[in-house]
Amino acid sequence: MVVRDAIDAAHVDRLRAAFEGAEQRDGTQHVPLFDEALANHPAILEAGRVVFEGASFRVRDMHGRNPLPGYGQQGLHADWKPRAAGEPFMVMSAIWMLDDFTFENGATRVVPGSHQITTPLAKSLAQPLAHHAREIVVTGRAGSVLVFNGHLWHSGRKNESRGPRRCVQLVAQRG
Repeated sequence: MVVRDAIDAAHVDRLRAAFEGAEQRDGTQHVPLFDEALANHPAILEAGRVVFEGASFRVRDMHGRNPLPGYGQQGLHADWKPRAAGEPFMVMSAIWMLDDFTFENGATRVVPGSHQITTPLAKSLAQPLAHHAREIVVTGRAGSVLVFNGHLWHSGRKNESRGPRRCVQLVAQRG
């Protein structure tokens, strides 16, 4: 689910500032950061209530990520191991868009319904250039947040633009 305009332009600008001068490795800036307002945003709290079926949860990781032009292609993956049928969902993920996410700058791809699959992702689909027949690319404006069940197969795509694709990634865990 994408929540448009979840944070205002001033908040986006403050988060973008964390990337200034940040180190990059393998063509991607990685920025350690934690923003209490994002962790406790109503979209996160409501999605957590749904994904975790009312059970408690906590933010276990939050960091900034910016795949630079020419980089960012990932293989499909989930943020948790496959679960057995009937087991509860253990993780929820969110991607706060600090720049517009477009097809050109490598917006996130997801495979709808894959969070229900209880077998491991095929190694062939985990290759960066592999495509799943049902994958879709999720685009959105800066200030929006993509929130999804962390068992869902997803990945970043190659940034083929000349600009950044900054985001804040959040992973929440049951318990």
